[in-house]
Amino acid sequence: MNILIVTDTYRPRVNGVAVSIDTFARAFRVMGHRVRIVAPAFPDAAPEPDLVHIPSHYLVFDPEDRLPNPWLPAARRRVAAEILGESWDIIHTQTPFSLGLEAIRWARRLDCPIVHTYHTLFESYVHYVPLVPRRLSVAATRGFSRWYCNRMDLVICPSSRMRDKLAAYDLGTPIRVNPTGIPVERFRGGDGAAFRRKYGIPEEAPMLLFVGRVAAEKNIGFLLRMMERLRGTHPAARLCIAGEGPAKNALTDMAKRLGVADRVIFLGYFSSADLAGSYAAADLFTFASVTETQGLVVLEAMAAGTPVVAVAEMGVAEVMAEERGGILVPHDLDRFVAAVTAMLEDRVLYARKQAETAGMAADWSDRALAERMLGHYDAVLKGAPAAVE
Repeated sequence: MNILIVTDTYRPRVNGVAVSIDTFARAFRVMGHRVRIVAPAFPDAAPEPDLVHIPSHYLVFDPEDRLPNPWLPAARRRVAAEILGESWDIIHTQTPFSLGLEAIRWARRLDCPIVHTYHTLFESYVHYVPLVPRRLSVAATRGFSRWYCNRMDLVICPSSRMRDKLAAYDLGTPIRVNPTGIPVERFRGGDGAAFRRKYGIPEEAPMLLFVGRVAAEKNIGFLLRMMERLRGTHPAARLCIAGEGPAKNALTDMAKRLGVADRVIFLGYFSSADLAGSYAAADLFTFASVTETQGLVVLEAMAAGTPVVAVAEMGVAEVMAEERGGILVPHDLDRFVAAVTAMLEDRVLYARKQAETAGMAADWSDRALAERMLGHYDAVLKGAPAAVE
């Protein structure tokens, strides 16, 4: 199968969409399918096989991302040669913005089926839109999402909870659930001892880890308040925050106000080897986001054998529905702190949850979920699937 994946965000940007694209593309290629990715160009980005870089511009309000401009002459030439000049079995968009909108036009011109993965519940991010009442922002977000998704032959959601949210928008397009798998082997065998030495974390200190974008929607302030509570009972505990984002300065200030700055380490971005090492070094993966469509980092932690304490919201609640590999709690600080404390102090409980992580990781392998996605593609090619699973 010839698959064209179109996205407005991709490497070197580090986020869940980029991870999902890479995971599926790698698995498809291993299974013998051809995949080409269309994404914005970043300064100094090296060319890659089957990656079409579209010229892009700096975004003042979001400097981590780029705005692709497919209407520039150089971009049009690339599109004509490397997209419109070839034959595709399926076009799969990952974002509904400039390249996503162009992909609709490409699909019509090529008479090619088009599907979309609705990765992000955009109405949860309207706080980034200044001076516009929330009610209007949410209505506009839902209206645009409905318009875009109704131009697809199929919409993919990474969790059933996201599907249920999107179904409430009253779409006319069929919806299917297909999470992103994880390359389990990538997160096994990390050198936790070396990671602790590198970042000055004592071997005996309980290490809690968060991995993700350092932004308001990730609810990292909740984890800082957790550390404030743990200060009296577990003074040696450390919280490592891996990632970058617009909330870093505010969170750094918050850690100082709470008196936990010496117990919180902002790691920033680091290499894949360091990522595996961070998971291996951690005693617990702590996750409080209430907007995750899936929560891949939860599965990555489990692939490394690290148990999880997480807030039971959205995709994370679905992934951990049976509490295998960790503990789910409501969005309540007292309950969260109690769960973390139990995992740090009850060695029998900890050993049981750690033993469960291997089975969880195996159930969410990249190949298994890539095969499911290919089944959705095949259904689209043969005719419209049922509207809801």
